[in-house]
Amino acid sequence: MPHKSQDHVHRLIHSMGRSERRYFKLHLARNGHQTGGNQELLFDAIAAMEHYDEDALIARFQGTPFTRHFAITKRRLYESILHSLQAFHSESYVDARIHGLLHQVEILHQRALYGDALKVLQSARKLAEQHERRASRTAVREWERRLMECRNYASVDSEALKTMTDADGLARLAQEQIDRLWSIKSRLFLRIYHQGAAREQASAAEIQDLLSDPMLAEGVKLHSAHARFLHHHIRGAAAFALGLNHECRKHLQTNAELLDRERAAFKDEPNLILGVMSNLAYVTVQCGLYDEAFALLKRFRQLPGLWGMPETEDLDLKLFATTTSLELSMHLRLGEAEKALELIPVVERGLREHAQRIGPVRRALLQYECAYALFIAGQPEKALRWTNEVLNGTRQDDQSDVSCFTRMLHLLLLHDASKRDLLAYAHRNTERFMKAHGRQQRFEPRLLRLIGQLMHARNDQDARAALTAFHEDAIALLDDPQERSVLDYMDPVAWAESRLSEMPLADCIRERAKRMGSAA
Repeated sequence: MPHKSQDHVHRLIHSMGRSERRYFKLHLARNGHQTGGNQELLFDAIAAMEHYDEDALIARFQGTPFTRHFAITKRRLYESILHSLQAFHSESYVDARIHGLLHQVEILHQRALYGDALKVLQSARKLAEQHERRASRTAVREWERRLMECRNYASVDSEALKTMTDADGLARLAQEQIDRLWSIKSRLFLRIYHQGAAREQASAAEIQDLLSDPMLAEGVKLHSAHARFLHHHIRGAAAFALGLNHECRKHLQTNAELLDRERAAFKDEPNLILGVMSNLAYVTVQCGLYDEAFALLKRFRQLPGLWGMPETEDLDLKLFATTTSLELSMHLRLGEAEKALELIPVVERGLREHAQRIGPVRRALLQYECAYALFIAGQPEKALRWTNEVLNGTRQDDQSDVSCFTRMLHLLLLHDASKRDLLAYAHRNTERFMKAHGRQQRFEPRLLRLIGQLMHARNDQDARAALTAFHEDAIALLDDPQERSVLDYMDPVAWAESRLSEMPLADCIRERAKRMGSAA
């Protein structure tokens, strides 16, 4: 495995598309490099490597002067690639275009062509306002002030100055709102990512306290599209964490409409619409509206074309992680084991391809979903390989939902695979983990108690009695919004029903999904 500090050039080159690589060669030629020069030779050699091997590179170019100071050569190549990418994308991104216009303003200003500079500056201001680029608007305003002074306030009166002052005040207020909402959002998501859904009173009270901020009040006046997006983003995420799926869906729908209506303001942030639409499809499943959810999934897949998103490694990663996880979760919720199993090779291929870039939480979730797909398909041995991967890659202090539910699923798999010795060991470990981290949820202790009862059951009658009592408890528990998030990971009611009725687990999940869909 290459050391990350050594293979940065390799990672950058392999993130480039064909057109970007072709442009790099043109960039070298335009900057006086000969065709087949050192940088081009090294670029091609690294591009051809599946895995970075510095020793092989040095051996290949042995005797070439640039290998004597190879670290410097690599740094210069890295900088050349970045410069070419900067030039290639100079017109692709709003911020880059504004920066280019401001650079033109500076050039004209240095030549005392103040009137010409003002015309270019007006274009920059229009672009910054259209796309709500707050930092760029501040830079534009600084140049407007400088040009006023250079032209001795020609064509400026007190009314114009007042208009400017009022606009500056409104811009500061808009930025203050965004900063405050971002702070609230970060505190909320920090809690959610580290502790999962609010399944105890203390966590619910903490989230309710965040929601009491006046910036999140119904009908509060917000001065930018980004502030309005953050407002509904926070309220939707909080509702989801509290188990209020229908309320969460309402805020997601509002944000989807906002992003579509004010697309110009979010042009360079395609991840927002991707996140909103994927979450909306997921929550729609949670609400039992299955036909609507699959229609949203279809729409989600069309977003890159509808929004004109450039094909990049970042987009490819987002589409893999989000689409695959979303589709898996929808099939699993409906008990469609065969369709879920078809996606496992897609997950395996994607995890290999994006190994260095995919985050640990997303990786663990995808691995968990593959394990659960094999679980409901009645293949516990194969499922155990996936849960082992998650647990081996998880820190001992990881209290996230995916970590805890992987432990729960691992116990069920060991039970179904009749691995009694391993089950006893895993059961003790999980009990110690729950006690050490003081988790206050009600479902996990109940499942741990059931596993203990099944391990010590003297006969089938005792086991059935324990399963029946657990089944009744689970039904009551999952009526509580604070415990309903369990269904995001597994359906314990369906599992108990399958063991009591000896029906396949997938069939029991499908029957429950139908009942929940009819109720919705």
